Amino acid sequence: MGLGLAQYSALSVAAATAVVYHAFATREYFFPATVYLATSKIAIAVMGNLGFAMSMCMYKTMVMVFLGSLRDLEQEMIRERLSSAVMESLLALTIFREEFGPFFIAMFGTLMFVKIMHWLVQDRVDYVEVTPNVSALQHVRLIALMCTLLAVDAAFLQYTITGTIDSGGQSVMLLFAFEYVIQGSNVVRYFLKYVMSMVDVRMEGSWETKGICVFYLELVTDLLHLFVYCVFFVLVFSNYGLPLHLVRDLYSTFRNFRKRVADFLRFRAVSARLSRLPDASAADLERSDGVCIICREEMAPGGAPGKRLPCGHVFHLHCLRSWLERQPNCPTCRGAVFRGAAPP
Repeated sequence: MGLGLAQYSALSVAAATAVVYHAFATREYFFPATVYLATSKIAIAVMGNLGFAMSMCMYKTMVMVFLGSLRDLEQEMIRERLSSAVMESLLALTIFREEFGPFFIAMFGTLMFVKIMHWLVQDRVDYVEVTPNVSALQHVRLIALMCTLLAVDAAFLQYTITGTIDSGGQSVMLLFAFEYVIQGSNVVRYFLKYVMSMVDVRMEGSWETKGICVFYLELVTDLLHLFVYCVFFVLVFSNYGLPLHLVRDLYSTFRNFRKRVADFLRFRAVSARLSRLPDASAADLERSDGVCIICREEMAPGGAPGKRLPCGHVFHLHCLRSWLERQPNCPTCRGAVFRGAAPP
């Protein structure tokens, strides 16, 4: 923890202590003192500042315990995402402005804190996927953080859903319930991606269907998010009006889902056409020097299945499938792999 944060926290505690002392010293009974602390603008500001200082200390502690030190890229991504999230939340505030108060500020600050930790998990999982030497302690820390965040999401989701039901659906708790559904599904997605990466590492990179599994995971997650966004949009629109803060996220989620569906259809078309290509024989492997130029690994009879293209070139089946998902030409001669129309 830096010296600046330590000094700021100490001053915040001192200011809060002074305000509490003043409240009880100038009032004879407990109830008037608590009323003063809950209604005085100065007292609320000082207590809010104390809460912010404690949140910063908790953030530093959790990062140190679960992640160690943050990379420069992770810090930069946090700043970019945080500015966007704050702007969207301010737009949401225009809808729930009648319920703005200390409780809303506390819930909003907690949500921002939880979001930041989720962003750090996302970036760290992506980092672990491409880093060969990761210590066992780092794995344990990351798993513990994901489990902790999932428990926090579940607890706040139950609390906000209960509050939404008690208020008949017309409450700011609806906003927070929606946010914790999204955050909970995200941490489950990060955990499953992490598990898939560890399985692939265990298999020394030979898990050919890993990309397909990750693709299906992303597709299902996007579908869930699209459904949640639509439900929340309808509920807010019917009770409050047009939720402007949700339009961008709704459109972005729909665009991502549409792109993944198009990729899925392209994948199915490529797989169907690849199944009709002839298998590579021993003579084909010998003629091509037995090397797949996509992955630069040897192709031996009885090993990973290979396919021979109409132009005569031979490649691993999984390498060729991955290549053709991006472009319909032979990696060697650039000739058309499929006669007639290319796969969609």
